[in-house]
Amino acid sequence: MRNVTLVIFSLALAGCAALPPKPVADCPACPACPPCPAAAAPGVTPPAVSTAAAVPTAEVGPMFLPAPGALPAFADGDDLKPLLKAALLNRKYLSGLNNGPAYNFGSRRITSRELAEANEELIKILGASPSPQDLDRQLKEKFDAYQMAGRDSTGTVIFSSYYEPTLEASLKKTKKYKYPIYAKPRDLVTINLGDFNEKFKGEKLTGKLKGDQLVPYLTRDEIDFAGKMKKGRPIAWFPNRADIMDLHTEGSGRLALPDGKIVKAKFAATNSHKFKGWLTALIETGSLPREGISHEKGMQYLEEHPEKVRDILSRNRRYVFFSIDKDSDPDEGPDGTYGLPLTGWRSIAIDNTLVPMGTLAFMTTTMPDVDAEGTLLGRKADSRLVFCQDTGGAIKGPGRVDFFAGAGKKARTFAFKLWDPGALYLLVLKEKPAAPAAATEKAL
Repeated sequence: MRNVTLVIFSLALAGCAALPPKPVADCPACPACPPCPAAAAPGVTPPAVSTAAAVPTAEVGPMFLPAPGALPAFADGDDLKPLLKAALLNRKYLSGLNNGPAYNFGSRRITSRELAEANEELIKILGASPSPQDLDRQLKEKFDAYQMAGRDSTGTVIFSSYYEPTLEASLKKTKKYKYPIYAKPRDLVTINLGDFNEKFKGEKLTGKLKGDQLVPYLTRDEIDFAGKMKKGRPIAWFPNRADIMDLHTEGSGRLALPDGKIVKAKFAATNSHKFKGWLTALIETGSLPREGISHEKGMQYLEEHPEKVRDILSRNRRYVFFSIDKDSDPDEGPDGTYGLPLTGWRSIAIDNTLVPMGTLAFMTTTMPDVDAEGTLLGRKADSRLVFCQDTGGAIKGPGRVDFFAGAGKKARTFAFKLWDPGALYLLVLKEKPAAPAAATEKAL
């Protein structure tokens, strides 16, 4: 394996490390990163975002501690019961950690123990059913809020969204259900680069062995169209390829079977190639105009132009592999990177090389206003407490956050419409003051 190790580090140093699970949802109406923040809709005042004036004059890292007067009101107008549910799941995750790596929060080093203490304090606060004013007061009294620096070090973060789709599928191949998804192949090799060098923590490299060399794994074109997938096992079949692309984009989904049962397709691995949304590919090839693009129009185009399907879909070289779970609660969210279910409207995906899993956070942005039937009503300002419990293939750096919207019609519309600037604050308990020297000596 010595040659494999050399390949690993040469690729890592060249910036070729594989991306974490779950690619960000396709956002065809938005430009490629770095994005241009969307303008607020008429009549909507965007939430305040700290400006460079609040940033320390020294070189800014991925996060900084703003002045107290620069903090927003920690207002959360949504139902707090799902937040408590997410906090209890977070407790389970944090209690299972065994002194994981510490992360830099400004000048502080934050450990898993400190994340657990912050989580417990929030559970205690929520247990008292606080008023909005009391929630804001307690959070500011007890917590330090480290603001993510954003792409340009001014604190502006771009929010996108993803959801858990429900898709028609079968566990058996039929004339109708003929396009497969695959289990993780036996020859797929995944390397955690952090095991070799701490500065690569959170980074992975995926490929397969060719002799004593680790080489890139098969691309989507090679798997779906060229027939080169020799060691893959089909586990479910779909009536069209576009639904599979949606499942690959979201990273997990609910499969509605012909007998009425619901099972889960869960993320297992990726080939770690570059991700490109299929709607974006339609625009880039001139197949459809950017203006007015929608999932439905994209589906119609592929149905009417079968000769274009391979070219369009193969532009997304990334391929996702799954497992089928027949026993999980279909109403429970998919597992996040932290290993437990995500909670709709309370879980987010971040760059895990910068922010540890299980971190409590507060986000403020504008959001699509969507009713229960999935109808877009407009846009509105929103702020809420969330937990960092997932990662995403396109969620890299301090300027990107992916918001989990749950499942159903509302979640689907919301996920395709969110691409907005805002701010994200990471909350940890204030440092305890050091004991006076005299008191320490007396105690000894």
